[in-house]
This record gives sequence, C-alpha cells and structure tokens, in this order.
Amino acid sequence: MSSHQQLTAISFSHHNTELDARDALAFSADDVETFVAACAQTLGCEIAVLSTCNRTEFYLFGIRFHEMWQKLKPMVATTRDLDPDDLPDPHVFYGDDAARHLFRVAASLESVALGENEILGQVKDVHERILRRSGRTPVLDQLFQFAIRVGKQVRTETTLCRGALSVSSAAVDLASKIFGDFTSRNVLIVGAGETAETAAMHFQSSGATSFTVLNRSQDRGRRLAERFDGVYQPLDTLVQACEKADVAVFATGAQEHLLTHPQMKRVMKARSYRPIFLIDISNPRNIDPDVSRLDSAFLYNMDDLQQVVEANLATRKEQIPAACRIIDHMVGEWSSWRQSMQVTPTIASLAQFFDQVRTQEIARHNGISEEKRAMLDDFSRGLVKKLLHNPIMYLRRSVDDDTLSPEDLELIRSLYDLDSFQHENSDET
Repeated sequence: MSSHQQLTAISFSHHNTELDARDALAFSADDVETFVAACAQTLGCEIAVLSTCNRTEFYLFGIRFHEMWQKLKPMVATTRDLDPDDLPDPHVFYGDDAARHLFRVAASLESVALGENEILGQVKDVHERILRRSGRTPVLDQLFQFAIRVGKQVRTETTLCRGALSVSSAAVDLASKIFGDFTSRNVLIVGAGETAETAAMHFQSSGATSFTVLNRSQDRGRRLAERFDGVYQPLDTLVQACEKADVAVFATGAQEHLLTHPQMKRVMKARSYRPIFLIDISNPRNIDPDVSRLDSAFLYNMDDLQQVVEANLATRKEQIPAACRIIDHMVGEWSSWRQSMQVTPTIASLAQFFDQVRTQEIARHNGISEEKRAMLDDFSRGLVKKLLHNPIMYLRRSVDDDTLSPEDLELIRSLYDLDSFQHENSDET
C-alpha cells in the first residue's frame, strides 16, 4: 500500500447543500453501481457511495489527488444527468478527518434529527454493497466495519439515540409508560391526514395491530384504515369508539371540540374508569382541556408533547461529548490499522530491494566457483538481515506505540526510492 494513497470523503448534506440540489444528487442503487464501475476504471481507486434523504457522500481510497472533487465532478454529473457547472461545492475531508466524518455520520451526530437510528442501517447497507462487489476494496471494507462499530458502541454506551424527537414518537413513548406495549391495545385515530397517518405509523412500529379510523370524509378514512389493516367508522360514532379504545389520537382540522368534558365523563363511566391515553395534536385542539381532570383519562396536547421532545433533545445533546470520545478512540484505532497496512508493504519492499541489490552484486562475479558463490550468498544474506534489522524494528515499534508519522514512512520510501522500485518490478511481472 503506497504512502501516496489516501482516504477522501466528499459530502453533500443538509449542512452545505440546499434541498433541491440534494434531491438532484440522490443516487439510486443502479446509479451507484454505474458510478462505482466508472470511477474504478477511470481513477483506479476504491469507492463507496452513501446516499440518503439528507446526504450524498463519496468515500474514495487510492492515489492522492490534490483536487479529488474536480476529478470526480464530471462522473457525478454524468451519472445524475446534471450540468457540472450547476453542482454545488461539497465538504471534502482527507485521511483521518475523512474517517472521523464517516464515524460521526454513523453515530448520528451529523443527522438532521440528532441521534436518529436509521442512518446506521444505511451505513450497513453500503458495507454490504462493498462486500458484494467483485473488485477488491480492502480499505473501504475495513473503514465501514469501523464505522458500524462506532455506531453500535454509541448506541449501547450512551443515550444519544434514546428518547423521542418528534411529537408523534413522543406520544408513543408516553403511552408506553402507561400500557407497556401495544400488541393487545386498540388504537383510535381521529382524522385521516398526514399527521394522523404519521402517528399511526409510530404506534404500528411499536407493536400496535388494532386500529380504528374515524373521519368526516369516508373515502380518506377508509384508505387510512386499509393502510393499517384497520376498521373505518363515521365521525359521529366517536363516543362509542372512545369507550373501546386504549389510545386515541386526534389530528383533524375541526375548529371545535370534538370530545367535550360531559361526553368524556360518560365514556369513562362506560369504561368502568379503565385508563385511556388521549393525544390531541390538532390545531385548534379537538379535546376539551377539562377532560384532563377526569380520573384515568391521560390527556396530552401539542405543548405537552413538545416539552417531552425538547427534554429528550437536551438529554441527547448532553451525550455528545461521550459519543465524541468513542469516535476519537476509534479514529485512533483506524489510524493504527492504516499505518500497519502501510508499514507491511514498506517492509516487504525494503526486503525485496536489498535482496535484489545483493543478488545483482553476486551475479557480477562470473568467474568464481560454485562453492565461493554459495559462501557469498550465505554471507550477503546475513549482512542484509543485519542491515535491515534496525529499520524494520523501528517501523514495527512505531506502529505498536502509535508514533509512526506519514513523514517517517515517506522518508524511508524516498531514501531507497521504493515507489519506483515497486513500479519497475510490477512492470516486469
């Protein structure tokens, strides 16, 4: 592995790229395969593409170019059928900074929603594509393994990724404190718009399977009910539906209270005061605030849920230093691995170089006997071994105690012109 090779990360994300541009740069699975093949052929490097709803990033390992993005830009434009001049400027990271960026992405420190979990699965998907690829990508394979380890460690050793950061997911978290899980609970959805659907999705992902949808528009109500294998009922059956529900989510555009205090009082009596969790995420509110005074009726509105979200966000932010310490440690491990990968071929090249010099010098003595040639061979092998001992031990110790700098390796390779030596020998083979 030549010291002239380098890791580069090129990033377009919500931090530096407008939404329209991010949409234009989004790579499909087919785009990724086409692009990777073109880059491998044109640049002769390892490459991986991470493309999500909020970022498109390119990770490359290969020959060090001063302006890697300028070499990549035409191929990105061609793949996405864009004008190269219209592409925005990315953030570009090199070496350990590139690894650190990917580790932060996997830890969800770079996500729009701090600590969201989906990004780690997307990083795993990229690694799986790397493993399925026919060309050799040992460095990126290892890089993404490190990134996945970081993501898992941050999620198990910190609370960065715990606690709801959306109103709907906060509602699920609060309801779970009352009911535990939702596998045997009846969830009532009042409304059929996007907010109602999002809330239903969060409850479904937490185990709910029994849904009833109430809505003024029968068509929209039925469509949402079918989406969750639920039952549709007209809005005028609200009181009876509440009598059977464990959780009721109100998300309509109604301008008046759909559920009043007297109505809910009758509902609770019919339920024998069995607990019900009421979520009012409508604007204006659909549930009379006085309902909260009733025993076993747990009413939460937008302000209540937003307070939960803000508290969770504050807690997550407190975990950032702990997550950064994990990342710093893993960047150190990555750097050590990279140095060891650089040192091993350097030691091999150094040994090959000395051995070639040794055999060439012996070959100059044509008129000596086989016995003397064998003596020279034994003597020269011992001499070369002693000459190589100190530089090899220095390289190995430097890797072990993490003191090897790129300049040290560059000096040794330059002293013996090992890059030219490797090139000449590869041409001969």
